[in-house]
Amino acid sequence: MRPAADAQRGHGLTLLFLAALVFAAVFAACSTPHPPPRFPHEKHLEELPCGGPGERACLNCNTCHTVSETRRDDKLPGPMLCETCHQKDAETAVQALKAIPERPYGEIQFNHDQHLALPRLNGQCVDCHKGVVEGAKRNIPPMNECFKCHEHQAEWDRGECVPCHARADLKRITPQTFLRHDAGFLKHHGIQAVQQQRLCQSCHAKQDCENCHDASQDLTLAKRRPEALESRFVHRGDFMSRHAIEAQASPAKCQRCHEPSTCDACHTRRGVSANSSSSRNPHPPDWVGNSASIKSLHGKAARRDLLSCASCHDQGPATNCIRCHKVGAYGGNPHPGGWRSSRSETAGMCRYCHE
Repeated sequence: MRPAADAQRGHGLTLLFLAALVFAAVFAACSTPHPPPRFPHEKHLEELPCGGPGERACLNCNTCHTVSETRRDDKLPGPMLCETCHQKDAETAVQALKAIPERPYGEIQFNHDQHLALPRLNGQCVDCHKGVVEGAKRNIPPMNECFKCHEHQAEWDRGECVPCHARADLKRITPQTFLRHDAGFLKHHGIQAVQQQRLCQSCHAKQDCENCHDASQDLTLAKRRPEALESRFVHRGDFMSRHAIEAQASPAKCQRCHEPSTCDACHTRRGVSANSSSSRNPHPPDWVGNSASIKSLHGKAARRDLLSCASCHDQGPATNCIRCHKVGAYGGNPHPGGWRSSRSETAGMCRYCHE
């Protein structure tokens, strides 16, 4: 008898537990605030015949909503307006609509009256506020939607934003993503252009892309865009080791962006300028020597990166390398142990030293 009683008691506890779960679920469902009803804009904005004098006019957004000047304006219609057509439950519907949370948007100075008066809009809001008929969300047009009609080229060239933005608000407004390129833009802009083509076209014409990506021109971007002032765009990766050669070959090219004082200021800091108060020798102690045990021996550095040496010592046959290391000179044999050249003794490069 006892096992049966225990089983019956356990079964009763299980039923009690399940009942408690059901009660809790029902209570939670009833106590959870339900989302406000979606306003049927499509029913109110459906096309109506536009008649002549004395006939019913077309219904538009401003039939119910007065013109908003800022996002802080509360333009939800009051119960009395709803009651002109709906005699029942107007107050309940309006209060439910007020419960919809408002999304914050940047403050702009915008005149709806002037826009709604445009003949092509015919007093309708849906040309700018696309999707508002479905009423799924409050549809505020993005900035690039304004640029379809308003170019503001003069203000754009000056970087002046106050025609639309209040000056005091500019201190706390972050530019739209499509108007601001980060440090890695050149590397990733191709992917962004594919994903956000419409945003790119807010500022850039298709020709802007073709100016750089024209496959018919076999030129580097640095040569095709000399006016671009970003050093990482104009100068190649090993520019520091090559700039002396390039500056001597084409000084006018450097002077498109740099003043002569720019060169001297950098050379003075590095001790390689005649205006420097320190030694003009940029090399460390023991740079010149004939012992292979010296860590800073110039011969080792030259074998590792001769291009860096040539950026200053670029006089060809007149370079101090040959004056020091030619046959019979005091610099000694520059070739490492076991050196055997595949060149002929009469090769022009060898004859600089082996006269």
